[in-house]
Amino acid sequence: MKVKVVSLLLFMTGVMTFAQEDLKEREQQAAFDPAYTSYSRKKPAYVTLKDGTKIEGHIKDVDRKKGQIHRLKIIEDGKKKVEIQATDIADLYMAPSGLEQLDKQANFFNDATKWGKTDASKHLSKGYTMYTNQMVSLKNKKKPTEYLMQVVNPKYSQIIQVYTDPFAKQTASIGVGSLKLAGGIAKSYYVKKGEEIVWLTKSNLDEHFDRLFMDSEEFKSKYEGEKFKWSLLGVYILDYTEFALDAQVGEAK
Repeated sequence: MKVKVVSLLLFMTGVMTFAQEDLKEREQQAAFDPAYTSYSRKKPAYVTLKDGTKIEGHIKDVDRKKGQIHRLKIIEDGKKKVEIQATDIADLYMAPSGLEQLDKQANFFNDATKWGKTDASKHLSKGYTMYTNQMVSLKNKKKPTEYLMQVVNPKYSQIIQVYTDPFAKQTASIGVGSLKLAGGIAKSYYVKKGEEIVWLTKSNLDEHFDRLFMDSEEFKSKYEGEKFKWSLLGVYILDYTEFALDAQVGEAK
């Protein structure tokens, strides 16, 4: 009898250890990009204007307003420096300084059958940071205004996009792979699903959780009844995205 009990305990310990290791790997896969305020002067930036014009050049200066990019000063090869207002930009790919130190998680996102081959994936696979133009109400209180905002989940942003909050407070320090995120993860982000962008915080996660995730039967089956954790926000979004993309593939067959 004692042998059976010991065997059962060992089995349960093994299952728990495997689950913990699996979650740890999932957290690394879903880790948000850090918020960057610096940029590389050596790597070219890639700008697409709202009229479809594409510009490639080296950034000489970045002006910010309320923490978000307000204006770029960029030099195209063989041309004079030009200023571009953020309100004229559709999206921007810019290399952060210290690019060679980034953990780009390339192996996870090389599955083109799921994540697709696009201009975005081409830049992101090289460690570039993605910014898009959005109409946002800061802290869900201010008049909606256009900002060029950094996407912190660019590699799995097909359904839900997460944007940095430049004034977010931080949790305790953590590390992801070879990348150490000094100061920890942010306690607030701007999150877009459909056409709605909300200021999502650690304290109001429960308020918005159902709208963001619970329209997926697969997600509900996996998480219903569990206590939702802010530290797993990236994992929730990654799981939700994978469930949605798998469903789309199934419907297309």
